[in-house]
Amino acid sequence: MATLKDVADMAGVTVTTVSRMLNNKVNVSDPTKQKIYKAMETLDYIPNEVARSLLTKKSNVIGLIVPSAVNFFFAAVIQYIEEYISAHQYKLLLCISDLNKEKESEYFTMLRASRVDGVIVTSRTRDIDKLINFKAPIVTIERTLSDDIPSISSDNYAGGSLAADHLLKAGCRNLVYIGGSPDLDVEANKRLAGFSETLHKNNIKETVVIHTSERDFINLSYSEVIENLFQEYSEADGIFASNDVIAAQILQYCYKERIDVPRQIKVVGYDDAGLSALCSPPLTTIRQPIMEMCKCAVENIIQLIEGGTVPSKVIFPVQLIERGSSL
Repeated sequence: MATLKDVADMAGVTVTTVSRMLNNKVNVSDPTKQKIYKAMETLDYIPNEVARSLLTKKSNVIGLIVPSAVNFFFAAVIQYIEEYISAHQYKLLLCISDLNKEKESEYFTMLRASRVDGVIVTSRTRDIDKLINFKAPIVTIERTLSDDIPSISSDNYAGGSLAADHLLKAGCRNLVYIGGSPDLDVEANKRLAGFSETLHKNNIKETVVIHTSERDFINLSYSEVIENLFQEYSEADGIFASNDVIAAQILQYCYKERIDVPRQIKVVGYDDAGLSALCSPPLTTIRQPIMEMCKCAVENIIQLIEGGTVPSKVIFPVQLIERGSSL
């Protein structure tokens, strides 16, 4: 196995120069750097792929930051992103933030040190300043950060409107929306806007809106919020949940409390990432095209890596999938 001294000897420099250059502790001229990188690659001092990245300034690695890996939506995002970047001969560097700002900051440092070619970010990242100032290209999914960072999303407003229209046609008049934290500026908040405005246009003036916390989101536990919902709004006959996990837990609560779904109350979710068809009764939901969104995100980040341009915003249409929870 080659040593640091072997690299130094082949490059015609001292061991100290190689060491300091690798640790970014001293300025080394570009010709000397190239000699060292060539020696490292020739001697296989580090993996060829990494040595090549130092030479070409391209790592063929794309970072992905998600807030959770257990949530059905983000699990699907991870699966599709890895599949598509692999097809383009890139590797995935996965970062799971748990909505921890300190952890996210460490990930940004790691991604920069790893010289990733680009980063795909899903919706709930909090350390926005570090994203905006990041050197490599960035594409976001379900989050708009600035006009300079391209974003991919589903038509959240239309999804909320579809849910409202469906519940109204099913005869519901005492409606509840339950969703995430309004303090976080994410595209998903438009689901409430579409829902509320459609109800208002149909002369439903009063709508109950319940917000959950980001910790509920990470823990996938909404039981306390749901129990309070039914205790305080027992007259509710239709619920639109901003994701399928919340909706599935509403169905669980109804089963436990012997509330007949859909006869006594109808439930609509959002995502259709795999959970909804497994519920009992199967969950009516708004399907966002996760696979197509991820494919677009990968194509756009690679286009940016290669020096091209992409649309600042891409919005995919959504679809109402009717199942037993509302029929």
